[in-house]
Amino acid sequence: MDTLDDNNPKLPLWMKELLDKVKRMTFLADDEESVFEQRVMRSVSESQWYYDKLEELDEEDDFTRELMKLVKSKWTGTKRELCEKALLLENTFYKIQAGKRLPGRDTIISLSLALGLNVEESQRLLGYLGYGLSQHIKRDFLIMYCLEKGKSPLEVNLLLEKCGLRLLGPND
Repeated sequence: MDTLDDNNPKLPLWMKELLDKVKRMTFLADDEESVFEQRVMRSVSESQWYYDKLEELDEEDDFTRELMKLVKSKWTGTKRELCEKALLLENTFYKIQAGKRLPGRDTIISLSLALGLNVEESQRLLGYLGYGLSQHIKRDFLIMYCLEKGKSPLEVNLLLEKCGLRLLGPND
């Protein structure tokens, strides 16, 4: 097979048919705006609900709002005590609260544990920033177990250490 030209008599029939299909396709590089308009914007604009939802999405603000709502409803102590229980520097917490810093996955997990959240509540909070826990990963499985049992971040770290797994901490 010297060339992929569809006029090449040596090409098998299936290759010629495939090349015909490819030639009829519109590639993004050929007409970016047209393809974008046809494929993306039309489907988005067909449903006002999706468009409205897209406009509402502001993950960082939603995360901060949700975290503060949970702190208010679940935590009875001071914010300093919450930071101590979550093994978190106060400065870091206040930056998160002010929206000046996005927390990493382990920070959210530590806060979830300190607040006494269950797995579902923790997954929701993690999901705001695109994180999650998987029961198929040993470390995550242990964290999920500890969330359901109401363990503290310190207790989780002791368990993780005994299992030879990475501890929760400021490594994110």
